[in-house]
Amino acid sequence: MMKGKPHVTKEDIKRGLRSVGLGEGDVVFVHSSLSSFGYVVGGADTVIDALLEVVSRSGTVVMPTFTWSLFHDKEEVLFDVARTPVKSEVGIIPEVFRNRKEAIRSCHICHSVAAIGPHAEDVMGEGIRSFGEGSTFHQLYKLDSWYLLLGVGFSVCTALHMVEEFMQVPYRYYRDFKRSKVILPDGRVVPSKSVEFLRKKGYYNDFEKMERIFLKEGVLRICKVGNARIINAKIRDIFNVTRRYMESDIGFLLTPESRTLLRKEYKNG
Repeated sequence: MMKGKPHVTKEDIKRGLRSVGLGEGDVVFVHSSLSSFGYVVGGADTVIDALLEVVSRSGTVVMPTFTWSLFHDKEEVLFDVARTPVKSEVGIIPEVFRNRKEAIRSCHICHSVAAIGPHAEDVMGEGIRSFGEGSTFHQLYKLDSWYLLLGVGFSVCTALHMVEEFMQVPYRYYRDFKRSKVILPDGRVVPSKSVEFLRKKGYYNDFEKMERIFLKEGVLRICKVGNARIINAKIRDIFNVTRRYMESDIGFLLTPESRTLLRKEYKNG
């Protein structure tokens, strides 16, 4: 055990997961930080095993294997589904997870996911949109998935981008990756079909404030394991509550400065 850090076991994590509503047969998307727990006996594999055991063989665990920081601003990309690493972007747990032999990974250039379980194929999406219709996040919504934050806050809640894309916010625009290629796990090289809904220059999101709103709406379940706060909610609740706020203020997910910029652009547009 590392001095001064909580000693967290698989059973501790399983108790925490069950206390926030996760159970047998569930589909769950997971954002995570291993270091947030303190000292986890067995490391990333312990967290993964706890998740898989709680949802059981009838459940499905999905994790982000995003490569946005590597590729989003590149004109020509070669994305190797089986080999391109992710740990620098979303942490060590998804990197270990995607390398398990039973895991499969989707082929979106910037926002791929890995999944294990009977709904793994269902959540792969079409590999075209990051968060809109036909995406992994759309599939998770249809499956009434849980959305789990392990030791991280809503600043990393990429499900909020789903609301932006479905509502076609005016401060984002589409770009494609037509000059890019994807290497599939079987070795075939195919053209990328991916598009991304990028923020325009000068616009920034403020997602942290959504925790307070979701708490007020009563859609969050929260506990603590070691030093890590565990937050769980239904992805449909995240989407539907956020959409309600954005229907009256399309810039609701922006910082105050970005909302001012958006109002100016609307006024001048």
